[in-house]
Amino acid sequence: MRQAVVLVALAALIACTPKEKTDLAQDGAPSQSTTIVGNEQPVGGETNTATMNPPIQRETETPAANPPTAQPEQEVHLIEYAIHMPETIRPGHHVFRVENGGKENHAFEIEGNGVHSKTNVLTRGNGSMLEVDLKPGTYTVYCPVDGHKGKGMSKTLTVK
Repeated sequence: MRQAVVLVALAALIACTPKEKTDLAQDGAPSQSTTIVGNEQPVGGETNTATMNPPIQRETETPAANPPTAQPEQEVHLIEYAIHMPETIRPGHHVFRVENGGKENHAFEIEGNGVHSKTNVLTRGNGSMLEVDLKPGTYTVYCPVDGHKGKGMSKTLTVK
């Protein structure tokens, strides 16, 4: 009978002792965790990473601000009483590369939609750069030198 009491006590002791268990981690894969009672240390260096390390939260990506599209340089050729350049361009920051291909002095001026900019007077064969920010709308471009605008050195530039 003594053996029966010892076996029952041993069975009760085994039933009350914590055991190693397998959990499903957050990603669905099995992970091992060890229950520690009192001052015991985990066997084999295992720890319950699911409870010790909180889940990693991913930062939501912020869409990058759309940088302004760089516009190509706009070529402008000035000759006697004509301006050669595109008639329509897109809105944004523009660099006009102005060249005097004529025999007389010329300049380039742009007006409209709140913009009024011009180059210096250019002698034969010289050039200049003019940077402007253009919104959608229409602009007048012309040569302001010696009445050249009235002689045909004027045109409408459409920005759209």
